[in-house]
Amino acid sequence: MRILVVCAVREEAEAVEAGRTTRHELDILVCGVGPASAAAATSRTIAENSQMGRAYDVVVNAGICGAFKGRAEIGDTLIATDSVAAELGVALPWRFQPIDELGFGTNRIGCNTVLTAAVEGVRGEILTLSSITGSDGLAANLAHRHPEAIGEAMEGFGVATAAQQAGLPFAEIRTVSNYIGDRDVARWDWSAALTSLTAAIKEL
Repeated sequence: MRILVVCAVREEAEAVEAGRTTRHELDILVCGVGPASAAAATSRTIAENSQMGRAYDVVVNAGICGAFKGRAEIGDTLIATDSVAAELGVALPWRFQPIDELGFGTNRIGCNTVLTAAVEGVRGEILTLSSITGSDGLAANLAHRHPEAIGEAMEGFGVATAAQQAGLPFAEIRTVSNYIGDRDVARWDWSAALTSLTAAIKEL
């Protein structure tokens, strides 16, 4: 099986590389930060490899993330059941209206759960945002809007969209470096998250 693993930054890619096994053929792509860069880079890479006769069987977005307090802990592995574009819609004064309700598409893409069946971790929705949530108040609001969400990151829905448009299954695996909310980076644990990411890739 040929798997394209998409990471936002070099440190995540290195953690994925450290978890590589001979079970699957992995290509690792560093796409840059944010859903637009993720979608563009993933689409280009899928197309280029298909043209060379090296088509992928599945696409995985892998990296670190923030977790909602009480739903996951720092160092945990999160496996997405759905990738959700949390900002895609209309921010009304009294509520957020997702794009699904407007009839212009969807803010949710389901994830392939077969590929990640052997990966141990917390399962639930992973949100994609263009802006990291930087206050406890915003985190509480986001958690209320998405009761099934376990974490947030910045690339998943972009990668998922590229995979979906190419007709490929998609999975998202994240490991927790911090809690969503007050942006006190002194409390983040990148090392624990990257170590967990390496272990999760070994379980694919």
